[in-house]
This record gives sequence, structure tokens and C-alpha cells, in this order.
Amino acid sequence: MQAELKTPPAADKAASQAQAWKISYLAAAPAGQSPLAVISEPRAVVAVASPIELAEAMAMPAGPREDSLLVVWVPSAVGVPVDLDSSLQTWIRRDLPPNRAPVQASIKTVRVVCTETRSIIYAVPEHLSEAMDAVARFTLAARQTADLEAQVAATWRDIQAHTPLTHAVKSKQLRLQPQVNAMTERTTEMKTMHLRLQIALEQLDQNLSSTSKRMYADLADAASLHDRMEMIEDPIQFALEHYELATSRLTEVSTANKGLILEALIVVVLLADFVVHFSELLILSGRTLFPSGAPTIIP
Repeated sequence: MQAELKTPPAADKAASQAQAWKISYLAAAPAGQSPLAVISEPRAVVAVASPIELAEAMAMPAGPREDSLLVVWVPSAVGVPVDLDSSLQTWIRRDLPPNRAPVQASIKTVRVVCTETRSIIYAVPEHLSEAMDAVARFTLAARQTADLEAQVAATWRDIQAHTPLTHAVKSKQLRLQPQVNAMTERTTEMKTMHLRLQIALEQLDQNLSSTSKRMYADLADAASLHDRMEMIEDPIQFALEHYELATSRLTEVSTANKGLILEALIVVVLLADFVVHFSELLILSGRTLFPSGAPTIIP
């Protein structure tokens, strides 16, 4: 079920009826405001669209990409002035590195151009809510995919540093156990996010419209999300197995060391018991030799 979008102030409608919204990803929708989308995967959030003036959106710097997304809607039935189109193309590329291009996709009367922080939607009014729903869901999945790729890339350095822990672990290396524990948790979280992203890419929510699903699928294909997920699946699994093996080796050495300490304690206890019994025997032997006490010395 799509939320009905509120339109921005009338001051913006002079520019070919182009309008702007700020989509925020929140834990829950504010009281009295219907969410644009309720998203469960790859993480549970509510997308809320708040109208803003077009000029404000064009001048606004992108906020933290985890929190919001700027969207400009241009009615596809209305011709776009050259100066506005040029401004929008400059705006959409503002945060991109020189070697990257925005993701683009289109179906029927809907065309979307987007980055991780901004999006332009060309659509007829009746498809706007569905297009924005798809953009909100895709943007969240694209961000999580990029974050996961960065985590995988950063993990290689740690894996290399901890490679000696997969064989012939020495006692002095037990101090690395906290690092291995932290990496085990991190790789488990990576695997969890990978699985949740795979669910998100399937778009199994039966409440989604066909337009939203198709636009989402086209955006995901344009951004190569399926291929990128496939590329990082094996590295994540390898990292899990690597730290499982390192943990096993560290546990074996730790257990062996504890066993040696226990054996040493048992030897100490046995020696102490022997000394006590030996002392008692000496005392008893002394009493047997000198039953009347200490011997008397005759001058």
C-alpha cells in the first residue's frame, strides 16, 4: 500500500512543476505521518518523505547517507527547460567521484537517475509514489552493499595478520584471542548482512506494487547488485572459516596450557603430601629410637 505524498510549497511549482522531497530512514514514522515505505530488509526502517522547496533541495548538501535521501520529481508529461535539466544533471553528480556515473533505469512512463544520496524521478503523477517507494528501498540496499564491500576489503589485512594462527600456534600468541573474537563477530555480522541483502534483492513483500518491484529490479540490475553480492559471498565465507580455524587452534593451545598447569599443580600437591608423610615417618622413627625422650649424656 503506497502512502499519499504531500506536495511541497507552491513556490516550487513554477519550475516546470518539479517538486522535491527529503526521504528519511527512521525507526518509526512520526505521529500523524504515513510512511512512504515500511522496509524489513536489509534492515528494519521506515522511510518517510517530507516535502521541501526545490531550490532548498538543489542547494542542500547531502546529509549522512545512512539517514536521508534527496528526491526531485519531474512530471514526465511536462517538458523540462534546458536550464533546469542542466542544473539537475549537475546536482545529481555533485557527490560522485569523477570515474563514477549515476544509476539509471526506466520502465514505461517512469525513469529514475540516482546516486546514494540523490535521486531524480521522471514520472507521471499516478506512478510517483510507487517510483519513490522503489527508490527508497533500492537506495538502502545499495548503501548496505557498498558498506559490505568496504568491510570485505578491509578484512583482508586482518586475515593476513592472523594467518599464522591457523597452524602451529605458540603460547605467546594467545594474547591475540580478543582480536580473533572481535573478527569472528565482525565476519558473522557480514554474513548476516549478506543474507539479508539477498532477501532484500528478491523483493518478496506481497504488498509491493508491480511498478515498484520492476523499478527496483531494474535499478538493482543497473547497479550490478546481484553480481556484486555474488563476488563478495566467497570472501565472506572464507573469512568465517579462517577465524573458525584460528579460534580452534587458539583454543587447543589454551586447553593444552591449562592441562600443563593442572598437571604441575597435581605434582606439587603430591610432593607436598609426600613431604608431610615423610616428616611424620621421621618423627615416628625418632620416637621409636628414643622412647624416654632425648638421650642422657654421662660425663
